[in-house]
Amino acid sequence: MIVGIGCAQKPVSESGSAEPAVQGGQSPNPSETKVDLGTMNTQAVDVYFADSQVLELEKKEQEIEFKDDSEKYKKTFEALQNNTDSELVSLWEKVELLSLKYGEGKVTLDVHIPDEAKLGTSGELLALDALTQTMFQYDEVESIDILVDGEVLDSLMGHSELEHPIQREP
Repeated sequence: MIVGIGCAQKPVSESGSAEPAVQGGQSPNPSETKVDLGTMNTQAVDVYFADSQVLELEKKEQEIEFKDDSEKYKKTFEALQNNTDSELVSLWEKVELLSLKYGEGKVTLDVHIPDEAKLGTSGELLALDALTQTMFQYDEVESIDILVDGEVLDSLMGHSELEHPIQREP
């Protein structure tokens, strides 16, 4: 009878509470249940948007999360597309990012610009300024190359000359 009472007690966990122990094949695999948050980085970045009249750029700070440099630049571009301030205009909002690569100080963006994303001459120049000021905040970025649907074009939206690549100004 004493042996029967001892078997009925619940094992005490390390925290001191009496919880039933998980036995057999039901034990969860810790590597499957844990989310690896240790490799995620968070950084505040300056992102440039146009004022409501699309006459000048205004800097807005946003926070991004990323795992590596390539993702950092992609998340920065996405921040450039996502404006949360109703007083400002994202000039890149309707532009589709097809790919983004980083290597040896150069960010290469391949974009698709639908007709509704095309801007006039001053808008196109402001969009390029917004992109360069946003990306050149990173000291390691020395140049930016913008491809449109995989092609090197003379102009982003048909109005102003597009350098290949755009170099950081000293």
